[in-house]
Amino acid sequence: MDKKQAQVWGNHLKKPPNEQNVLFCAGRDVLPLPMADELLLPYDIWTNRAHCIMLHKQGLIPTTNLSSILAGLKQLEILVESGDYTLDPGKEDVHINVEAFVTENQGAEAGGRMHIGRSRNDQSACDMRLYLRAVGLSLFDSVKNFAAALLLQAEKNTESVMPGFTHYQPAMVTTWGHWLCAYVQGLCRDLERLAFAISQVNRNPLGAAAAFGTSWPIDRQLTTELLAFEKIDSNTLDCIVSRWENEAQLAHTGAMLMNHLSIMAQDLIFLSHPYSGLLQIDDDYVTGSSIMPQKKNPDFAEVIKSKAALANGFLTSLLSIQKGGLSGYNRDTQATKYLIMDLVRECEAAPIILQGVFESLSINTKKMKEQCETGFMNSVDIADHLARTLNLAFRDCYHLLARAVKLSAPQTKITTAALQKALAESGHPTEIAEDLTELHDPQKILNLRQHQGSPSPKQTHLQIEELSSELDTLAAPLVKLQNNIFAAQQNCNNYEV
Repeated sequence: MDKKQAQVWGNHLKKPPNEQNVLFCAGRDVLPLPMADELLLPYDIWTNRAHCIMLHKQGLIPTTNLSSILAGLKQLEILVESGDYTLDPGKEDVHINVEAFVTENQGAEAGGRMHIGRSRNDQSACDMRLYLRAVGLSLFDSVKNFAAALLLQAEKNTESVMPGFTHYQPAMVTTWGHWLCAYVQGLCRDLERLAFAISQVNRNPLGAAAAFGTSWPIDRQLTTELLAFEKIDSNTLDCIVSRWENEAQLAHTGAMLMNHLSIMAQDLIFLSHPYSGLLQIDDDYVTGSSIMPQKKNPDFAEVIKSKAALANGFLTSLLSIQKGGLSGYNRDTQATKYLIMDLVRECEAAPIILQGVFESLSINTKKMKEQCETGFMNSVDIADHLARTLNLAFRDCYHLLARAVKLSAPQTKITTAALQKALAESGHPTEIAEDLTELHDPQKILNLRQHQGSPSPKQTHLQIEELSSELDTLAAPLVKLQNNIFAAQQNCNNYEV
């Protein structure tokens, strides 16, 4: 065994396993969880900068105090980025820790003025919105990149005929390219939901204070601009009552996405099973056994399915926490922070892992085509043809083909003799059974399906073009938002007193 190999399995693989995939599958078995408020440190620093710059512009704190506050926040930011700062649990939360740091390093005259005109309620709501916006944008990018990668694979496989399934049983002929386009169409809906969730989150609650405003003459429009929010969430009470809602909105999007990804995961398990062998997962993304040295397990897919269940559970909890709460701040909502952070932590790598899996998949087109020529998968196409040719009701042709399937057994494709006998029994001309060569060719079957959205190569190419354009359209507003966020951060970070 290679001394550098961390895991006990994998000596039979052609190359070392993907490290990100190994950690993704191991999950919390070996990875520690950070403090929840540790994740909010960068956002709390930004919120403090924006709030204190606003206080200065409103004449509520002197220039010397603002200089000291910004210097203290910069000191803290450097320590956070280098990993040399840890929150003190005795100070309860990120907000008091940050204020205490500035006070200890820049003096109480500066640090003691940071909390003018606000409460930890609106401060926490603001930090969480910045966090949710950031993770939402990051997830959007991951899903969009995954969808674009799937379209590249679809382009290569518009003629890769394969069986389609219902109830896990062979159903009708399709293509791998069409199957991949189905994934992307679903992911586009996920991207729409993500964009909507981000737009709902991207509103400024800062200035709501404890829920009922403040007597200080604050400028909420200025902090909106400094934090790159789209607009002010005006009513101060709703800003605080709705703290659970933003988390639930993103969680709903995440749960829907994970359900889509779990379907893909199950497809990969089924289609790559050695007994089907239509796909082969690259050694990068398989894992092994501690007792059976030959195993190549699709653990990533099983983990994604379980994480989809976790996401659904987190969403249910988020929808329940504020139910029946009195308007105003209730500490029940503290737990919403943990739930959404857990969901993000569990699920954010899933589209990235799947992108790597799909980009490295081996497609057994020969076996796919062979499987299309068995299991009577052209039955409905023959029934359709007879209904058109003989001017019969489709249901009559359906029963006729059911009889032909029965007569063809133990063969696994409809025989000419069986179809002729079924036609004769029904009193129809039997010669037509000899003119169905095209309907035994999977590729020619697909070419008969030329309506929009069908699996024919021509229509699949059109779908790829449409979906690619849709991805660009969905991404454009968020690219603009990311540029606005960067500009706002620069304005805060480089503010000249």
